[in-house]
Amino acid sequence: MSASTQRKTLIQELRQLRGGVTDTSTLIYLQRLAFLPRAASCFRLVVIPQVAREYGSSPEDLVYWDAAPTGPTDQVVCQAAQTLGLPVLSEDGGLLRAARRQNLGHYNAMMLILALCIQGNLPVDAYPALRARLLTFARYRPEIVAVGDAVFAAIAGDGAIGR
Repeated sequence: MSASTQRKTLIQELRQLRGGVTDTSTLIYLQRLAFLPRAASCFRLVVIPQVAREYGSSPEDLVYWDAAPTGPTDQVVCQAAQTLGLPVLSEDGGLLRAARRQNLGHYNAMMLILALCIQGNLPVDAYPALRARLLTFARYRPEIVAVGDAVFAAIAGDGAIGR
């Protein structure tokens, strides 16, 4: 699949994104951006007990799914995502690779912010400042940042917002 086709597919996925099962890292990233309440108001963010314990609470406006099985957090995040038919939301490369192996959708905080732009819930011109703040603490590989930059360039350049 060409890079252009992959980018178009990702934009379409982000346009349709309605939520996911989040791990602790994404909650922390969104909190550090002061963006957790905004994300929670636009997406159905599901938290399992293990993540709530790691985070220290179950933030307001998130869906607490107490029916999650016991076990290692990463494994249970994937199980919950599969059971609920939702993608995995994480900053952890290992967890995202596990989600990919299980054919689960998977996104990081950068993609959540881009989804908000694509869906018209965040002005596109707000993205560069959020991206800059995110990259002061996020440990994304250059390839991951490049994907986000390509998606941003596509949505900013062709008016793909809200379609």
